[in-house]
Amino acid sequence: MGDGASPMTGMRGRHRTRARHQCVAVAVLLGALLFPLQPRAQTPGDSRGYRLAPGDLIAVTVFNQPDFSAELLVDDTGNIAVPFLDPVEVKGLTILECQKLVRDRLADGILQHPSVSVRIVELRPLYVMGDVRTPGEYLFRYGATVQSAVAAAGGFGPAELVAGVALSEFLLADERVRQLSVQQQGLLVRRARLEAQRDGAKTFSVPDAVNATEANDLAGMVANEQDIFNTQAAILQEQVESLRAQKPRMQDEVAALNGQIEAAKKQLELVKQHSDQYSRLVKQGLGLANSELQFKLTEASHESEIWRLTAQVSHLRKDIGDLDFKIVDTDAAFKRQVAIELRDVRDRLNELDVTLPTAREIRSAKLQYAGGLVKTEIKRTINVTRVRDGKATIFEATEATLLEPGDIIDVKRLSPAQAPRESAASGQTDWRPYRMRGASAARPSGPLSR
Repeated sequence: MGDGASPMTGMRGRHRTRARHQCVAVAVLLGALLFPLQPRAQTPGDSRGYRLAPGDLIAVTVFNQPDFSAELLVDDTGNIAVPFLDPVEVKGLTILECQKLVRDRLADGILQHPSVSVRIVELRPLYVMGDVRTPGEYLFRYGATVQSAVAAAGGFGPAELVAGVALSEFLLADERVRQLSVQQQGLLVRRARLEAQRDGAKTFSVPDAVNATEANDLAGMVANEQDIFNTQAAILQEQVESLRAQKPRMQDEVAALNGQIEAAKKQLELVKQHSDQYSRLVKQGLGLANSELQFKLTEASHESEIWRLTAQVSHLRKDIGDLDFKIVDTDAAFKRQVAIELRDVRDRLNELDVTLPTAREIRSAKLQYAGGLVKTEIKRTINVTRVRDGKATIFEATEATLLEPGDIIDVKRLSPAQAPRESAASGQTDWRPYRMRGASAARPSGPLSR
C-alpha cells in the first residue's frame, strides 16, 4: 500500500462502516414499525374550515324573509337550490364562504341588504362495517372518533355481547354528554350576542361560562354569531339613517309652504282693501256691481289658497310625526325580535341545566358497569377509507382516530396468527399486525403518507 496501511487495516475499516450502516437501517426499521405514519386530516371539530360536499344538509336562514329560508341538500353536482335563485354551487366552500355567496346572490336584484345565516344541519354520514353488531350508515357529529362510530353501531361483534353492550352504552352516554355540552356552549355564545343586541352594545364577548375544551368548534360558533351581530347591526343602522334622511327635506317643504302662506295673506289683505274701497264707490253710485262681485271672488280665491297651503303644512307635519314613529318602531321591532330569540335561548339553557347533570350521572354509572365487565379484549384492526378530491385513501386507525364526514370504518377481527404477541422477556404486548413484525418489513404497507 502506498499510504502505509496494511490490507488487514483496510478490511477492518470496511467492516466498521458496514456495521454502522446496518445499525442505521435497523433504527429506521424500528422507527417505521413503532411509529407508523398517519395521514394528516383536517380537524373536523372546527366547522369554519369544513368544506361542503355533496350529501351535506345545510340550513339557509334569511332574516325577516321566511320565503327565502329553507333546509337545503347539497346535490351530487355540488349545488343547492335556494328559493327564487338559480342553482348555487357551494361544493368546496366553507360555511362563511357559502353564507357570503348566498348573501351576494340575493343582494343581486332580489333583496336589499339581506342578512343571511348558514349552518350545517347534517353532514355526510359515516359507514361502519365489519366486526360490529349493527353495520350500516350513521350520522356524523363533530368530534366523532372511530370509538364513537363503533358505539353507534352497537359495539363490537357478538363475541363480546355482554361487555360490548355495556361499553357501547357507556360510549353512547358519553356522546350524549358531549353533544349536550356543545349545545350548551353554543347557546351561551348566542345568549351573549342577543343580550348585547338588546342592550344596544357595539360588540359582544364570549362569556366566562363557555368552556373551550367541551366545544371543539367554539371558534366557528363565535365567528358565526359575530357575523350575524355585525350584519344585523349594519342593516338596522342603514334603515334608521334612511328614515332620518327624509326629515330635513320634509322640514324644508314646511318652511317653504309657510312662506307661501305669508305671501298669500299679504295679497289677501291688499285685495280686501281694494274691495272695501270699491264697495264704498258702489254705494255712492260711482262703481259697478259686477266689478264689486269680481273683487269678492278674488278675495275668496286668495282665502282658499291660504287654506290649501295650510292643509299641506298640516299633512307634512303629520308625515314628520309618522317618520319619527317609524324610526322608533324600527328599533323597537328589532328589539322585540331579539327578545323573542333571547327568551327561546334561555328556555333551552334552562332545559340543559336539568338534562346535562342527569346525563353525566348516567355516563358515570355506565362507566362503572362497563369497567366491571370488560376484562379482556379481542384484538382487531380498524381501517378507514377516506375520500378527498375524488381520491380514496385507506389507512389503519385506532379507536381515538378522529373521523371526517363520509368516512368508511371497516373493523376486522384478527386471527390467532395475526393477534398481538407478548414478549417473554419484556412482558409487553406487540400491538402491530403480524405482517408488520419481522426484519423484512421496512415500513407499514398501505397509503399511510401524503
